[in-house]
Amino acid sequence: MKKITLAKLSNLSKKEKKVAYFVIIFFLITLSVYSYNCFSEKVCGVNVINKFVRHDVTIIMPNGSLVAEVVDTNNSRELGLSGRNSISDDEGMLFIFDSPGRYGFWMKDMNFPLDILWINQNGIVVAVESNLKPDSYPKTFINSPEASYVLEINAGRAEKYGIFLGSKVILED
Repeated sequence: MKKITLAKLSNLSKKEKKVAYFVIIFFLITLSVYSYNCFSEKVCGVNVINKFVRHDVTIIMPNGSLVAEVVDTNNSRELGLSGRNSISDDEGMLFIFDSPGRYGFWMKDMNFPLDILWINQNGIVVAVESNLKPDSYPKTFINSPEASYVLEINAGRAEKYGIFLGSKVILED
């Protein structure tokens, strides 16, 4: 097999040039489709790329702080923590919604238990569900009153962080 460099591209036969151009075009199309999904929908499928594309916020709570991965598109919200084996005790996932509302969550494809916190636009925790186990699926957990954010953390961490109904949290970029 010949090693092809750009300088040698002009020395190839017509057939070899066609194959080389086909490979390059195929690669560019594949890359552009993947890039669109990854960068616009923030669902990349590779954790290293996800960390680059997604951004994190620090959430300050009464008894400490954690770093939360932000998900703010429909596809990234739908995926959430599904399929992951775990997160560390100082990590979470923050779902950011375009407007306050009632947002339902379930434990579909989850591999570990969670605490889920619904937070309003002022940083007040308006609903808490603790120690939700993966086998609770298909039950849906929904907030009332309305929330702008939902934070998923490891089960039992809400209490450790001093988070209860009415607690105040601060989101820092």
